[in-house]
Amino acid sequence: MRMPRFTPWLVVVTLTAAGAAAAAGYGLTAPKRYSATAQLLVVPVSGTDSTFAGLDVLRDASGKRAAAATAAQLIRSAQVADAVRTQLGVRQSSAALLDELHADVADDSDVVEVTVEDTSAAAAAQLANAFVDAFISQRTASFQSALGSAIRRDAQLLAGGTGPQAVELSRRLAVLRGLQGQPDPTLHRAGVAVAPASASWPDLARVIAVGIGAGLGAGVLLAVLLLAWERRKRSGGAVYDHPVGERSERAVDALVDRLEQRLEGREKALAARERDLQARIDEFKALDVKPPDDREAELAERERLLDERVARVARRESAGDGARASELAERERALEERVAVLTKRELALAREAAEQAASRSTEADAREAALIERERRLEQREASLSERELDAGRRAAQPPTAQAAAPASAPAPASAPAPAPEAAAPDGQGAYNLIALERLVEERGATFPERAEEWRSYLFFLRDYAGPDGSLPGSFDWLILDTFREIVA
Repeated sequence: MRMPRFTPWLVVVTLTAAGAAAAAGYGLTAPKRYSATAQLLVVPVSGTDSTFAGLDVLRDASGKRAAAATAAQLIRSAQVADAVRTQLGVRQSSAALLDELHADVADDSDVVEVTVEDTSAAAAAQLANAFVDAFISQRTASFQSALGSAIRRDAQLLAGGTGPQAVELSRRLAVLRGLQGQPDPTLHRAGVAVAPASASWPDLARVIAVGIGAGLGAGVLLAVLLLAWERRKRSGGAVYDHPVGERSERAVDALVDRLEQRLEGREKALAARERDLQARIDEFKALDVKPPDDREAELAERERLLDERVARVARRESAGDGARASELAERERALEERVAVLTKRELALAREAAEQAASRSTEADAREAALIERERRLEQREASLSERELDAGRRAAQPPTAQAAAPASAPAPASAPAPAPEAAAPDGQGAYNLIALERLVEERGATFPERAEEWRSYLFFLRDYAGPDGSLPGSFDWLILDTFREIVA
């Protein structure tokens, strides 16, 4: 019985229809998911506004609209997800809730769209609104905490200050006190999420289009492979289906010419392979890259295939021209010898790369141990510096009489609380000014690089005791003279 002729278009049409049918079945049976979106408006504070200095509010720095992007990133934090779980009493984990959440900035605006996907339309809207509410609540709590500290600090500075700085502090205090009990001024709800009327997934039209595309691609690929296989089968049968004795002299010559062309091609390919190997050797030496571990097995497999092809050529040419067959066999043996030499060189390269990798591993271990020792020394130095700062703060807070009575080497009790900056005020203005000290450190810090970091630490500590004009209490004179003696002497 004769087989029907192969038709490529029938394969393409069949697989395309099958892909469309499978996609439609999935789209009709897949569980539906709903998407709801709530909007959050970000009102950033200018980077040059000093009213909110020291407060954790969203800012647009360097002329870039970065506040909305920052809010979109913060709303996806685990703390906000935990607050939503507590508020709604859901059983999902924080990670699962964050997987369903998408927070993106709408176009080039200050509006953040908070979208949540869920199997229930009402649950999706509830979760989107809960994420916005929880984020605003957490930011408000942080803002109010920092606001109270800033108001107390400015009130203390205003009590002992005069002049333009006092006016500015009064204005700032009036603004900050008006924000007490209010939410974070940089965040506002812009839109409430409502339960969607239709599902956002699956989109049946899109799913079917994807299925048609996948089926069409698979059909075209299968048709091309089948056409190539059929053409190869027909071309192979025309030459080899008949016994050698029935071939004409012309067919034998054509076969020998084809084999010669193949051998020439193999010789060129082998020469190119030798050049590539030399280039890889140079590359391995320069980049220190280890060749693949399975290179030896690949070479062995190629050598086996080469032996099989040599044997086939010898059998096919045994009944033909003996002299030309011997010449072809000799060329095959030469090629085999070159392949063996090339294989040995590649194996030697692999062993050399393995030895270099082992040497690098030993050096890396030594460097890691040195880094660990250096980190330990830095931690010890940091602890010593912290103890010295604490001791200096306690000694500076004591009255001059107490400092004279106490021995210089006696440390302050570890459990004594750190005094407030007002404790040094009764001593009066000292001989040094914080602003002048900062200027000296900036100008001459490069001359004493080993002391620069310690000086900056003391300057940061002294800011809590400096007046509005930078003046320091007289009880700090001995500390400044002892610590900054290289630049104040």
